Amino acid sequence: MLLTGKILTGRDAAHKRIQGMLESGEGLPEGVDFKGKFIYYVGPVDAVGDEAVGPAGPTTSTRMDKFTDMMLSETGLTGMIGKAERGPAAIESIKEHKAVYLMAVGGAAYLVAKAIKKAKVVAFEDLGMEAIYEFEVEDMPVTVAVDSSGANAHQIGPDTWKVKIAEAESAS
Repeated sequence: MLLTGKILTGRDAAHKRIQGMLESGEGLPEGVDFKGKFIYYVGPVDAVGDEAVGPAGPTTSTRMDKFTDMMLSETGLTGMIGKAERGPAAIESIKEHKAVYLMAVGGAAYLVAKAIKKAKVVAFEDLGMEAIYEFEVEDMPVTVAVDSSGANAHQIGPDTWKVKIAEAESAS
């Protein structure tokens, strides 16, 4: 599928800082509103030409699993975008909050960056590439990895192929 609209970014350092702010009662930084939005697990590189950002491939999502329930329950986040599978607790939280996890194409950071039309830092500028950015994306290629019912492509795919391989082996 192709994703179009405004998304926010955040990786490990931003998630840890958000957790501290929420736990202290400080709330989210001014100008950061995750309600109804997606967070893209990325640390974009500086633009090298006239692009909005340079290469912007997804980072491994399992590193954010320990923050998933907090982000979904306390920020109004709709979903996450990253790469790789999610752990059982993160999948359960996605299901409980009727959220979704999308995978962006790993290893194609330059191509993903082409979908980013505008970018601006909205919080934690001191974190550099791990700051929270707001991206305006157009036709960003993503795949649904975990849907709002908890269906997990990383489990369904292998399970389906195990059955097909077993059937093929028993037929020969």
